[in-house]
Amino acid sequence: MRKPYRVAVAGPGGLGACAIREVQRLPEMQLVGVLAYSPQKNGVDAGELVGIGPIGVSATTDFDAFLKIDAECVLYTARDFGDWRSDREIIALLESGKNVITPLPYHYLKARGEEVEQRFRAAAEKGGATLHGSGITPGFFNERLLTLLTGLTNDVESIKFQEFFNAEPLAGALETLQLFGFGADKAAAEQNVAVAMMAENYLKQPILYVADRLGIKLDRIERTAQLRNAPQDIVTPATTVAKGTVGLVSYAWTAYANGKPFYTTEVYWYLGDVMRPDTAKGDDFWTIAIEGRPSLQVTVASQASFVKNITIAPEEPSPAGYIMTIVTLVQAIPRVIDAPAGLLLPEMPEIHWKPDLRS
Repeated sequence: MRKPYRVAVAGPGGLGACAIREVQRLPEMQLVGVLAYSPQKNGVDAGELVGIGPIGVSATTDFDAFLKIDAECVLYTARDFGDWRSDREIIALLESGKNVITPLPYHYLKARGEEVEQRFRAAAEKGGATLHGSGITPGFFNERLLTLLTGLTNDVESIKFQEFFNAEPLAGALETLQLFGFGADKAAAEQNVAVAMMAENYLKQPILYVADRLGIKLDRIERTAQLRNAPQDIVTPATTVAKGTVGLVSYAWTAYANGKPFYTTEVYWYLGDVMRPDTAKGDDFWTIAIEGRPSLQVTVASQASFVKNITIAPEEPSPAGYIMTIVTLVQAIPRVIDAPAGLLLPEMPEIHWKPDLRS
């Protein structure tokens, strides 16, 4: 019987805290280290940081010390600032021989150019390690579920993917909500493209991945935005958004092929039921629509328990979307550890006829 996988977590924030709780919960896993970025977390027991009591593993803010930890795999959930500053740490981890799995936008590095892709591959091969980008958007819904569904239809004309996320329950997320433009004047928020560019780092990669796998040559990708004001004051655990300020932020990316829209990805972040789009049937909700022969529509909703009718469980304070993201990381650990050194990409479904659609 194999010994538990030795796992470390970098970035014990919203996703990282969920990762620590999940790794600690599973007997197949052993948490061996935590890298924190806030001085007040240095030396604090990781269990205390995430609300499960002491577990005997202390967080460190010393990256060099973290590199020396005997971990087979690092779940890298550090905060994303949208400027690729995580490149340095991920490359150092790979060169040190640690496999890395991350929900940050490292899913399809070819999208950043061959030089970037080769730099990470060289680091992985130098350390005999593997880098894998996982998560749900991107990582699962586009690269795995959507491509699986194309196995049910021929003559694919267009694809549309939507993600809906209710940010209202997020406690301690004031900085993030403000960054997204919630509670701001609509005109001012429309001028702030930082969030759009950050999201674009994530959401262009699956479009390019799927197009490459389906043999589609894209003409261009266009981004559009829509913001909606709150019709009343919205009180959240993190802040109060005043009536008449932004309560919904949405972006869409549309990829064109042969002059026609081929692949559209839309994301909606909103605050509470009053701002919930009609399409969204839950706080964590996704839709996939494929126009083909025949056409398909699939929706996915998630919450802590449908049987108990609870959105968030008392023992796991993370939203369902966070938990799903971490589950994809954790489930990838065995395969990533066993994979050859380099970059591990999602695969198309095993049984799938892929015609050449480029003509």
